[in-house]
Amino acid sequence: MTGQGHHDPSIAPATASLTIPTTGSMLAVNAPAQRAAMHPILRRVIYVGGYELLSVLFTVLVLNGALGHSGGQATLTAVLLSTTATVWNYAWNTIFERAERRFGWTGRGVLVRLGHAFGYEGGVLIFTVPLVAFMLGVSLLEALMIEASLLVFFLVFTYVYSWAFDKIVGLPESAR
Repeated sequence: MTGQGHHDPSIAPATASLTIPTTGSMLAVNAPAQRAAMHPILRRVIYVGGYELLSVLFTVLVLNGALGHSGGQATLTAVLLSTTATVWNYAWNTIFERAERRFGWTGRGVLVRLGHAFGYEGGVLIFTVPLVAFMLGVSLLEALMIEASLLVFFLVFTYVYSWAFDKIVGLPESAR
């Protein structure tokens, strides 16, 4: 990629690049994915949609299989958690990308990705612990323990999913 700032080699493409003229500068784009011109809102919607679809599937499996809550109860809880997380996910990514622009962060190395994952997961806990307690009829402490178990998975999942998404789609404008 061209431009100022640091380049994160962990997201470097394995394929050849082509250069597409943009307003006043040149931007390197991976030929197979044509990654340059995705609108930020569309990028976030695609990111969140894929993330939450996979999250619902995993959460239903955990609530139903590992914790023994009924299929319907587990599914409704997972969908409500996903809806809550989707709203927060979109808001968090908007906040995070603003911070990237404001502070001039470029690339997304390990520390930035860890900050992103911890910020998202910490924020989502505030909303989901009371929801889990209500939906599953458990105490706030039990809900926190359930959410803490899911949190361990989702910290890793968020890091890996975000890395893979950026690898496939390319970094947002804010991180280039």
